[in-house]
Amino acid sequence: MANKQKDHSILRFDDTPLTAKFPLLSIITSKIVGGVKLVGRKGLENTELNIVGTTDSLQGNYVCAKYLARHNPTFSLYGNDAFTSSKIDQWIEKIAHISTEQIGNFITELNDYLQLRTFLVNFNITLADITLFSKITLVKEYAEEMTKKGKTIPHLKRWYSYLQTQTAFAESEVLYHGSKGKTTASTTTSTTTAATTKSSTEEEKKPESNAFGWNGNFESLNLPGLIKGKVVTRFPPEPSGYMHVGHCKAAIINNFYKETYEGKIILRFDDTNPEKEKQEYVDNLTEDIQKLGIKYEKITYTSDYFQLIMDKATQMIVDGIAYVDDTPKEKMSEEKGLGIESVHRNNSVEKNLKMWEEMKNGTEAGQKCVLRAKWDMQHLDKAFRDPPLYRCNVKAPHYRTGSKFKCYPLYDFACPIVDSIEGITHALRSNEYHNKIDQYNEFIRVLKLDNKPVVSDYSRLAFDYTVLSKRKLQEFVEQGLVDGWFDPRLPTLQGMLRRGILVQALRGFVLSLGATAAVTSNDMGRLWGGNKKLIENVVPRYTAVAKGAVEFTLTNGPEKPEVREIFKYNKDPSMGNKPVTYSNKLLMEVDDCRHIKEGEEITLMNWGNAIVKTIKRSEDGTPISMEGVLHLEGDFKKTEKKLTWLSSHAKQIPVILTDYDYIITKKKLDKGDEIKNFMNKNTKFVLDAIADENILTLKRFDKIQFERRGFFNVDKVGTETEPWVLIFIPDTVHKPEGQSLYPFKEDKSAPKPKPVAKKEAAQKKK
Repeated sequence: MANKQKDHSILRFDDTPLTAKFPLLSIITSKIVGGVKLVGRKGLENTELNIVGTTDSLQGNYVCAKYLARHNPTFSLYGNDAFTSSKIDQWIEKIAHISTEQIGNFITELNDYLQLRTFLVNFNITLADITLFSKITLVKEYAEEMTKKGKTIPHLKRWYSYLQTQTAFAESEVLYHGSKGKTTASTTTSTTTAATTKSSTEEEKKPESNAFGWNGNFESLNLPGLIKGKVVTRFPPEPSGYMHVGHCKAAIINNFYKETYEGKIILRFDDTNPEKEKQEYVDNLTEDIQKLGIKYEKITYTSDYFQLIMDKATQMIVDGIAYVDDTPKEKMSEEKGLGIESVHRNNSVEKNLKMWEEMKNGTEAGQKCVLRAKWDMQHLDKAFRDPPLYRCNVKAPHYRTGSKFKCYPLYDFACPIVDSIEGITHALRSNEYHNKIDQYNEFIRVLKLDNKPVVSDYSRLAFDYTVLSKRKLQEFVEQGLVDGWFDPRLPTLQGMLRRGILVQALRGFVLSLGATAAVTSNDMGRLWGGNKKLIENVVPRYTAVAKGAVEFTLTNGPEKPEVREIFKYNKDPSMGNKPVTYSNKLLMEVDDCRHIKEGEEITLMNWGNAIVKTIKRSEDGTPISMEGVLHLEGDFKKTEKKLTWLSSHAKQIPVILTDYDYIITKKKLDKGDEIKNFMNKNTKFVLDAIADENILTLKRFDKIQFERRGFFNVDKVGTETEPWVLIFIPDTVHKPEGQSLYPFKEDKSAPKPKPVAKKEAAQKKK
C-alpha cells in the first residue's frame, strides 16, 4: 500500500444494476479523485480495489471509498484535519447503521440539519455526503419516505438535487441504472472533469428542469379556473431598474401557466412613481423579457389608465368610502397601528372633494395630503385600516404623461383595477404581498368591477450573498461600486448573461423550484452547476496560456511548424475540427512548470509524452526555459502531469480573462444593515494571457472551454492585436472571501522566493 504511483488503481465490482449492494459510494469517490479504472464483472460479491505494481488489494465498498479519499487529498473528501475526518467518520457510521424503521425520523432530522447548511461537514462535498447520497439512491425505503414527506423536506431535497447536478454523481447513477447508450461500467476511466457524452441534439431535447434534478411543484397553489385557452396572466414590473433574477422567476412562473394552459400573458409596466422610472428601464425590461423567450400578448402601462383610476377614486369620495387626510405621516402610521380614527375621517363629501382638487393640482396644501379608503380602523387585518389610495408627487415629471398628473395611485389600489379591466384571470405574485390578498379582493368588490382575478402567491427568490433589492442594486450602480446595471457582479439578467448563464438554465432552475410558497434561500452554485451541465458537452475546447510563459524547446520536435487538424471536442466529433500548430518550441504555464523536475516525463495534451531534460530557473526558483525531447511512445497513463501548451510559432492572440466574486460578505443582509459595512473590496480578478488562433472565429456571447482553466463567455470581440475579453463561467459557489474560483491569483502551492538580504541585493544590483 506504500506505492505512490498514480493512475494505477483498478476498481472491480459487480456491474449488475439496480441492487442495494451496488458500490455507488466507491464509484462516485473514484470519479471525483480521478486516476481510477472501473471494471465491471458480474458475480463479484465485494468491491475490490487493486493497486497495480503491487500484489495488494482492498475489498469492501466503505474501505475502498475511504482509501480513495485519503489517497488524493486535493479534494478534501476526508477533511484536512483529524477533527474533520472524525466528524466524517461519525456521519458514515451513523448512515451505515440506520435501520429501516428509523429512516422516517432520520430523513426529518437530516432536513432540519441541512436548513442552514449546504453540505454535511464543512463547506464542500465530503465522503459523508457521498455516503448519504448513495444510501438514498440505493435503498428504496429512502425514496418512499422522501416521496411520502414531499414538500416538508425542502432542504434535504435541495441538497440531493444539487449533488445530482455534479458530474461524478450523474455518471455514477448512469452506471447504477445501466442505461443503454451511455457510459458502461466495463470501460470507464474516471477523471475529475469527465462527462457522459451527449450530442448537442440530445442536449436540446432534454427538459430544462432535468439539469436540476427535482421537478418543481406547480400544484400546491391549488388554483381554480385553470381552463385551457382561457388563462390570462401578467408580468407587471416597475420600470425603476433592470430586470434581475427575482423578476425572471416572476415572469417565468406566469409564463409557465400561460403556456401550460394555452393562454395569454400581458407585459404591463407598473409606472406609478415618476421619481424612479425611466424609458431606459422600459426598453431594457422589454428586451430582457424577449431574451427569456416569453411571447406576450401586448404591452400595457398602468399610466394608460391614470384617468380611469382617478375617476374611480373620485367616485369613492362621492360614495362616502374615501376621504382626504393631511395627518403627518408619522402620526398617521401610529394611529393605524393603534386603530385610532383620523380627525379627517368624517369630513363631508364637499370638503373631501375640495382637498382632492388640491391634491390633483399638486398645491402646497395638496402635497401634504393622502387619499384613504374609509373602511374599518379596528379591523384585525391592518391592511383594512383605511389604506392609502393616492399621494402627490411633483418632484419629477412622469416619463410618459409629463406634468399632466400631480398625484398618482398606489400599487395596491391601481393593481386590482387594471388587472380586472385587462381581463386577467390569475394574478400571481411573490408572497411579499400575501397580506394584501384580501385587500385586493375588497377593492374589486367595493369598486364593483366585473372581472375578479384569482390571486395567489409564491415564495420570493433569494440567494445567499446576493442582493435582489432594486433599491440596493441602485446604490451599487450610483455609487460606482459596479460598472452599471449590466455588470457581471450583479444578479441582473444582463449581468448574468455576460457571465455566461444560459436562458434555458435560468428557466430550468426556476421551473425546478416550482410555484410553492415555501421560503428558502438558494445556493447560487446550484444555478451555475445546472448551467454547466447544459454547456459542457456542446462547446469547443481551446487553449490559453498566461503571459510570461516558459519556452519549452524539443530538440527532436518538428523543425518546421506543422498545422494539423484535430477535433474541437474529442467526445463529439460532430463539432468539427480546429487547426493546431505543432513545432519544436512551445509556450507553457509558469505555474505548471514550477513543479516539473529534470528527467520527469510529462504529457503534452493533444500530442503525446515528452521528457524534460533541463530547466533554467531564475534566482528565486521561477522557471524561465526548459529543454527536452518528445517521447511519443510513452504511456500517458503513467505521467502525473497532463499539461496544455501553445506553439511559439503560432499566432498569439491576446486575451484578458476575467472572473468576479460576490459583492457582499454577509450571507443575508438584515433589515438594519448598511451595505457599506459588508462590501467585498476585492471582487474582480484579471489575467492577461495568449490564446490559440481559433478564438478569432468567435463572436460575442459564444462559449468555450479553455482546457484546464474552465468555461468562458466571450464578452468583447478583439483582433489579432486588440485583446479579446472573456469572462469565467462559474460552476459552483463562490466563497465570499475575496477569493476567485478561477486561479488568477498567485499559485499558493508554488515554492516561495527565498528572501535576499538588503546588503546582498544591493551588491548584486551594483
